[in-house]
Amino acid sequence: MGAIEMTNTAFITGISGQDGSLLAEFLLDKGYQVYGLMRETSTQENLKDLILNKNLHLIYGDSLNNELIGFLFKTYKFSEIYNLASQSNIRLSYTNPLNTFNVTLIGTLILLDNIKKYSPKSKFFQASSSAMFGYSTDKDGFQRENTPFKPISPYASSKLFAHNISVNYRENEKLFVSTGILYNHESIKKKKLLGIVNTLAQKATQIKQGKLKSYHIPNLNVKIDMGHALDYVEAMWLTLQPSYSNDYIISQGKTHSIKYMCDYIFSKIGLDYKQYITTNTSPQVSFESKGDCCKLNQIGWNPKYDLNKTLDTILHYYENS
Repeated sequence: MGAIEMTNTAFITGISGQDGSLLAEFLLDKGYQVYGLMRETSTQENLKDLILNKNLHLIYGDSLNNELIGFLFKTYKFSEIYNLASQSNIRLSYTNPLNTFNVTLIGTLILLDNIKKYSPKSKFFQASSSAMFGYSTDKDGFQRENTPFKPISPYASSKLFAHNISVNYRENEKLFVSTGILYNHESIKKKKLLGIVNTLAQKATQIKQGKLKSYHIPNLNVKIDMGHALDYVEAMWLTLQPSYSNDYIISQGKTHSIKYMCDYIFSKIGLDYKQYITTNTSPQVSFESKGDCCKLNQIGWNPKYDLNKTLDTILHYYENS
């Protein structure tokens, strides 16, 4: 069988995760044929509303399977390829750094090398991470595409390797490769470990229902650049729409403390968080990481969710589940 040239087709690794499933839904709504790679051990929970869509094609396999990836890229000339597969938990990256590097770095390299060999016209998106910056910022406190990277965890280091390899293939092999340096983002989609907004919404709801008496947060002063995953998957797609590829910060560009989020969520359900949230009493400061997304704004990204709307959406989910 000869290669199948296809337009408006997307291949997504990590399709069963939060971002992968939301991106699949976004692309299906735009009329794409969506091919998603997922491991046989992964759950279809996040895809349950899409599973009957005739334009969704699930492929069971592993991004580390070079033969499978080569076969797919030889057979189908996908117009867009999104690499969202990753071991994305920082704590687990310390206990299993080899797996973290294999999935994040080697998986990315396999994708890029097979694009080079079999489908060089495909546009490739690499999901990078703000964790690559570590404590590095510009003088005004922002992090930008050219801010020096100083990763401080195995996860961040593996992401930086994958990011640099992606840039190498763009510059040396002349492939269309865009990277999105993603900051914190959440939704009601399931993740292996809950993010801070989902955790706060869940605990507040349990306290309201009498299922939980209190919850401990070590440092309420931590400030987070937080967005909604629906906005961020749109940003991923936008990075592949110009005639050129580039690196992009995907962020809200402003931070809010966990204390603010606690106060907002608890007050929404008629409670005072100070009566239920325990915290360390010694004064604590925290590093403030925020991204400058001006370059992304210039290609048309205008996020629909501010933090309060994100908090409202996720809290509503837990109140009604």
